[in-house]
Amino acid sequence: MKKLIAFSTALIALCGVSCSEKPTSSNSRVINKEQVQIVDNSRIYKKTELPSPDELQGISNIFYSEKSGNIHIFGTDSEGNEKVCITDSDFSMYSYADLKLKMDYSKNESVAFAVSEDNIFAVISTAVQAEENEEISFTYRLKTYDNSGNELSVSDFTIDDSLLSECLYNGIRSIRYAGENRLILDIDSIFLLIDTEGNVIGTLTEETANDYIESANGYIRHYVENNGYYGIKSDKTTEKLIDFTDSGLSGISAISPIAKGEFACLSEGKLYKLSERDIAEYSQMQTITLAAASKIDEIQPMIADFNAESNLYQIDLKNYLDGYEYSAEGVENAVNDLEMDIISGKIPDMVYLDTNEIEKLSSKGAFADLYGFMDSDSKYSRDEFLPNYLEAAETNGHIYSIAPTFMIKTIAAKTKHSDIQNWNFEEFKNVYNSKSADMTLFESANNRIAVFGFLSDDCNDFVDYGTHTCSFNSQDFINILEFSAEFPSAEEYSWETTSCRNDTALISTLYIKSFRDINVQNQSIFGDDITFVGFPSENRNGSVMTLSNQFAIMEDSPAKDGAWSFIRTFFRDDRYYGNINGIPVTEKGFEIAMEEALEPPYYIDGESNQKIPMKETGYNFTNGTETEIAPMTEAEQAKYEAFVRSITRAVSGHYDNSINSIVSEETSRYFAGACSAEECAEAIQNRVSIMLSEQS
Repeated sequence: MKKLIAFSTALIALCGVSCSEKPTSSNSRVINKEQVQIVDNSRIYKKTELPSPDELQGISNIFYSEKSGNIHIFGTDSEGNEKVCITDSDFSMYSYADLKLKMDYSKNESVAFAVSEDNIFAVISTAVQAEENEEISFTYRLKTYDNSGNELSVSDFTIDDSLLSECLYNGIRSIRYAGENRLILDIDSIFLLIDTEGNVIGTLTEETANDYIESANGYIRHYVENNGYYGIKSDKTTEKLIDFTDSGLSGISAISPIAKGEFACLSEGKLYKLSERDIAEYSQMQTITLAAASKIDEIQPMIADFNAESNLYQIDLKNYLDGYEYSAEGVENAVNDLEMDIISGKIPDMVYLDTNEIEKLSSKGAFADLYGFMDSDSKYSRDEFLPNYLEAAETNGHIYSIAPTFMIKTIAAKTKHSDIQNWNFEEFKNVYNSKSADMTLFESANNRIAVFGFLSDDCNDFVDYGTHTCSFNSQDFINILEFSAEFPSAEEYSWETTSCRNDTALISTLYIKSFRDINVQNQSIFGDDITFVGFPSENRNGSVMTLSNQFAIMEDSPAKDGAWSFIRTFFRDDRYYGNINGIPVTEKGFEIAMEEALEPPYYIDGESNQKIPMKETGYNFTNGTETEIAPMTEAEQAKYEAFVRSITRAVSGHYDNSINSIVSEETSRYFAGACSAEECAEAIQNRVSIMLSEQS
């Protein structure tokens, strides 16, 4: 059942009825919008690959003219020249026109296109800076072509600076044909109405700009956002026309409606026609609702592939983050909305959530034990996964969530300074105190607040969301407080930078994002044999897996088997080839990652399908040095493998804002001398215990 969705959104102004990817420039201004009502009228589409426009090496825009029936596909050839491919809705014949344009990116040139029934328009903006320190200005040129791409006229024009005073970037974002030989320019969300000779008629708001656009296929404008394709009608209502995930689409970089209720799009670099699927094709499919409360960039292509390939199941993604900003507060609000739905009985089939939230819900019996699915899976049984990963992910002998990869957080020191892997606090202090006064603890931020933050590891080790308990009054926590207090305050700290590589710093915190990354960080930060000393703790378990978002299947779902069918696709061997970010959780994937780490990183050449090696460098952000990385040796591989397999503890990749606020308040009192370390620890213990009990 489709529904009415209400959320605040920044609409993207697009040329005609085409669209492009949302601009990602850091200079883009945030435009406040009124609440937008969106009616979800999306259908499920099947894609048919179309012949590639061979003369175009890259496609930027697709336009369709309802009156002429022509489709214009804009792109560049192998020499970087702008060209247009002209075809019809059947894509039966391609003709090409060279637009006699080649952008000079060294001059910050850009071009935007629009089409009308009779003409093609191109507006070129160029940044001009006469002297190095002078202010940058922009020049503009309008070129008009006939519908076959033959040049008709060229007009240079200027735009008064007062009209663009609020713009951070004066390049053309898009243009739209407004009828009666007029164009609407979007310059950093400032809308200008010009004639086809380049004369500025006036300024418009985004809303009044829509008033000048003639309806095409019932819509005056289309845009891409929130993993979907939307249309704005002449009565200003907005409809969601395509949900890309539902239709098995990903990597959409250009799309346009064409004739017969179909669409043409560029997906993952290939040109497709989208036609609505016959309801008989999917009426027997079981719909599986996947709820998320985060960015889904990493999993969205997998959902699209699954929906495109499966004849049994269809993943229906509901991202509760839609309508919120991607921030700690936004994610927290999204999670709260999801939990309220679950409490009220609106239960999805599976979720994709942060580890902390998984632990909270699993303690309430919300999730199915995934061991049951593994035990009946002929391919992905328990034996196919790293035993230490399963141990880290287990809760009382059950595993309620799973991720295809994990990262590692640890502390390392040169072996010549310490050969104690996973030291306890006394050993850590003894090693540090044995060094000269010229050697700092960390490479930077050696003040009491930063040292406390490093050693307490964002308090992950002192909170158990599964049992709703905490251990801030433990000796480990008190040790960290007392040790951190020996360092200067942030105000007294001189912010010097030292180096583990040069033996002026003892340890460095490592955030390891892949098996290959262990070698990169070793060579760039230390340049010598290292020991993974870990965060000092009495249980000598100071290196941890960091698990951010994970999949879990709801215990009350009627589609558990289908949910597992989707999750298991993330463990396929082919998903672990290439320069992946993350350490695989399967034995086979781990083996692939280890073997590939013995070679330089590579990319796959599109034409030859061959591996092309790349130069590998590591960057030390502390001292700004770059190191060329030598491939990992087999001896190093064996050492790193043993280290990864030794880790049996997992923590969330996110920190809890509420808990960290309490810790920050109470430790500030301690560092100011207002209480003892024991009193500080007890105060945090009491406050966090109350908060956790309220969540239970």
